[in-house]
Amino acid sequence: MLKYFSPLYLLQKFWKDILVAILVIVAVTTWMQRNMLETNSQARNFELRTLAGKSQNLLQPSQKTLIYFFAPWCGTCKLSMSNLEAVSSDIRTVAVALDYQHQTEVADFIENIEVKVPVLLGNADIASTYKVSAYPSYYVIGANGKILDRSMGYSSLAGLLWRTR
Repeated sequence: MLKYFSPLYLLQKFWKDILVAILVIVAVTTWMQRNMLETNSQARNFELRTLAGKSQNLLQPSQKTLIYFFAPWCGTCKLSMSNLEAVSSDIRTVAVALDYQHQTEVADFIENIEVKVPVLLGNADIASTYKVSAYPSYYVIGANGKILDRSMGYSSLAGLLWRTR
């Protein structure tokens, strides 16, 4: 009876189902990313305000950066933002708030999930420039300012680590 619960048995029994699931995930991810900026294109820098009112550049010269675009009403963002902490020691990480009415919405959202990465207040211009059409959206920008990777939707810690490698 225990053999039916062994990983090897399950893999042998369901390898076709596993392969189809992987192909579906890849197809959906590719479709979702179709309107995002292309990899290897030049990323535009912006000067944005922090929640504390200080100005900060989105990109820093010679630093690889993970940009995480979120909205304070986004449930998926609330689930995935904690994953940013784990990668922020390896790559400069910033969270950019979009689609909010007042910065107090953003402050309340951040306070409830205790995010330690810098949170910048975005605007319609940056959303349009980076072609953000859903939340969360991620871009990994190389030290040379080129887009290395991109994604949209929930990303697990493993997914973020893979993209920021």
